[in-house]
This record gives sequence, structure tokens and C-alpha cells, in this order.
Amino acid sequence: MMGISVSKLPGIQTVTGLKIQKTLRKHLIPYSFLLPSFGILLVFGLYPFLQGLYYSFTDYPLIQGPTFVGLDNYLKLPKDYLFRASLVNTFYYVAVTVPARIILGLALALALNKATRGVTVFRAIFYFPFIVPLVTAAQLWGWMFSTHFGIINWFLSVFGIDPVPWLTSPKWAMPAIMIMSVWTVIGWNMVIFLAGLQGIPPDLYEAAQVDGANAWKTFWHITLPLLRPTLLLVLVISTINSSQVFDQVFVLTNGGPGYATMTLVQQVYNTAFQSYEMGYASAIAVVLFLIVLSLALIQFRFFGQEAD
Repeated sequence: MMGISVSKLPGIQTVTGLKIQKTLRKHLIPYSFLLPSFGILLVFGLYPFLQGLYYSFTDYPLIQGPTFVGLDNYLKLPKDYLFRASLVNTFYYVAVTVPARIILGLALALALNKATRGVTVFRAIFYFPFIVPLVTAAQLWGWMFSTHFGIINWFLSVFGIDPVPWLTSPKWAMPAIMIMSVWTVIGWNMVIFLAGLQGIPPDLYEAAQVDGANAWKTFWHITLPLLRPTLLLVLVISTINSSQVFDQVFVLTNGGPGYATMTLVQQVYNTAFQSYEMGYASAIAVVLFLIVLSLALIQFRFFGQEAD
């Protein structure tokens, strides 16, 4: 009996096997629920990305099969005036709309973060533009921006301001798209900031009030530091969303007048489905992906540590 290994006893082996099965079942069942989503991600996310990456190294006119050309598409980009203009317009759009979205969304959240009568109605009003289909919203704003019949120019005329050619002037076309874009998304930013604000313990505000801190000091030393994780989330998502602006540009100006509102995504669409240069369009898309990835990494690098 002394020479028999305990691990070789039938009872011990049965118990060990049951424990292993229970452990596997415990860990595999949750992952099994993720399999459908993971499959969708592979089919509609990873595979198209890898395919587009491959096409970026090819000459692919759609009517013929792709021909490998190496880095020719990427070497062509710096020489392409339209690409340079689209790149500048995209950065211009991101640089203006992202801060505007964050500042206005946070301001609305601070104003509506009170248990007052009717506050829910106001929250719904400001959130409503986000659920309106973007194409429908763009068509509505196209009418509002009309030079001679739009309600915006009619309102400006009340103050003696001449009609502004919002969508037909290279100077005003991009600001018009920015105004429309910010209007559609500040409600979403407001909701995210509201969630962050309501997660801040009220005891901190009460302590600050007892210490005699005014509203600005309370915001700067309590609200803003505790909102940093939420601010990082909104910043990253807003940057990604703004970098991919397309619908409102396509509906309102189609990249015009001239190339004043041509963005990278608009150029990808035109190059792929109007010029039928799928390989070159894929190269532009890959460059846009690398730009967005770089911006996101920079934001996590400089703001993520403070948000921890």
C-alpha cells in the first residue's frame, strides 16, 4: 500500500477529471457566447482590412484582376495634389470639430446634470439630432444653408448681414459642414459626460463647498480630474469619427466647391467607385487608418496616464 501513488487511485482520477471538466465548462461557456460576434468581426472586419491592405500594393481597375505593383501607390500619394488637399481638409475638420464637440457636450452635460423639473425633456431634445439619420440631417441642413431661401441667411438678414454662400463658397463650405456635424453629435457627447458626472461622489462637492471653493475651482480640481477617463473616451471616439467624415460631405457638397471640402474618405470613394482605381483608393484608406491609429495612440499616451 505504501508503494501506490495517490494520483493513480481511481477515485482521485475521477475527482480530478470532474474538476478539469468543470473548469473548462466555466471558461468555455462565456467564450462560446462571444463566438458569433468574433465570427462577424473576422468576416466583416479583419478580412476586408487584410484584403484592402493587399489591394493597396496592386493596380486594380475592377474590370480586371489586381496586379501587384509594390509601393507604387504609396509613392504616388505625395505627388497627388488632390490627396494633399484632402489630407489638409481632414486635419482642419478634425482640429475644429473635435474640441467643439467636447467643449459643447461637456457644457451641456454640466448644465443638465441637475435634478430639476423638465431636465429630462431638455436632455432628449439635445440628444435627438444624434438619432436622426445623417443623410436626412444633411438634406435638412442643405435647405437651411441655401443662399437665397435658407432660414440661416434669413435670420442673419434680420441683423443686416448679407446672405452667406454657405455651400457654394470655398471659404464657407467647410465651416458649414462643421456646424452641421457638431450639431449632430454633441447630444451623444452630452450623454457620455452625464454618465461620468453622475459617477462623481456628491460628498466631494459638499466638502469643497464647506471649504469655500467657488464653482470654477470645484470644476478644475474635482470635476475635471475625475472626468479624465470619460474625457479620454470621448476624445478618442470623436477623433476617429471626425477623421472618417463622409455622409454630410457627400450630400452637401460632394467635396466641392473645387476641392474645398474634399476629405480623405470622400477621395477614397471617388477614386474607387468613380475612377475605378481600387488599388490607389486602398492605399489612401491604409494611410488614413495609420493616421487615425497614430492619433489614438498619442491620445492614450498623453491623456491615458492621467486618466488612470
